[in-house]
Amino acid sequence: MNYKEIIINELWKSNLTLGIAESVTGGMLASTFVDVSGASKVFKGGIVAYSDFSKSKLLGLSTDVLEKYTAYSANVAREMAKGIRNRLNTDISISVTGFAGPFNNYIPESDKKCIVYFCIIIIDKVYDFEMSIADEGRTNNRITIVSKIIEELFKLVYKPNGISE
Repeated sequence: MNYKEIIINELWKSNLTLGIAESVTGGMLASTFVDVSGASKVFKGGIVAYSDFSKSKLLGLSTDVLEKYTAYSANVAREMAKGIRNRLNTDISISVTGFAGPFNNYIPESDKKCIVYFCIIIIDKVYDFEMSIADEGRTNNRITIVSKIIEELFKLVYKPNGISE
């Protein structure tokens, strides 16, 4: 079994549901979970909220939060996670936002970094994450981001005796 299969199995055993709000990954995270047979038992759905408008309309983020912190912030990631949890009534919610390029050609290669924020909420526990990765192109950046989120969720939910409260 791989991480995503173990996650789906652990959520199913614990009778927990999952919702995902994505921006920078454009639906790739939800798609990764949907690849797992039986995901429909726990995965309620996801929203790709790529623009500030969709973050506001679909996830309920206030324009004040978006203007104050910008879409590329930990605050917005947290609000997105709360928004998807509230919209889909899930036990676990994940959100991801950030900047993955394109980068100006005048920026040295070593300074071309994707800055990503993601948030995982499990019941009432909030986990905020920030990551910076070297630019490897938009698709590869998204794959790296999704892999990291799955790895962190695995660490949070895989316990020999089930999910800890």
